Amino acid sequence: MNNKNTEKPFVLELFQTFTTIFTLSVLAISFTSLLVIHFTADIQDIPALFTSGNTFKVILQIAGFAFIMAFFCILIITERFILKMRFWLRLLLLLFLALFTFAVFAIIFNWFPTDNLYAWLGFIICTIICYILSVCLTLLKFKLEGKKYDKLLTNYKERKNYSA
Repeated sequence: MNNKNTEKPFVLELFQTFTTIFTLSVLAISFTSLLVIHFTADIQDIPALFTSGNTFKVILQIAGFAFIMAFFCILIITERFILKMRFWLRLLLLLFLALFTFAVFAIIFNWFPTDNLYAWLGFIICTIICYILSVCLTLLKFKLEGKKYDKLLTNYKERKNYSA
């Protein structure tokens, strides 16, 4: 079967991936903000990412981050550009690109105190935990969908054999 005929147009796939990443990024940052505010109430310098005065700028910054990550996802995860690469290597490469991209945005837009080693460690640990969690949930989803489709295929074969 020719994959070129069944592929979504690149722009549509980019837009769908962007909306997913943007939504998840906003949710993750909101959740992290709540944790930061709750557990570090005595924080002196609130990072620009968590201030309410620059909401529109921050949303545009997150959208820029999500767009770049959407492009990386399509580039690395799909086989549109890179044909032969192991799945786990793709995931690892995507994790490094996510860490790098977020770090660049954090430095450029002063999302958190970049001269603070603990802030960087917290960022890296949170990113890795979120990434592992999202990969596990995605693999679980694929496994459950696979079981569902296997059951449907078995039922179809049984009906086909019964009617023949």
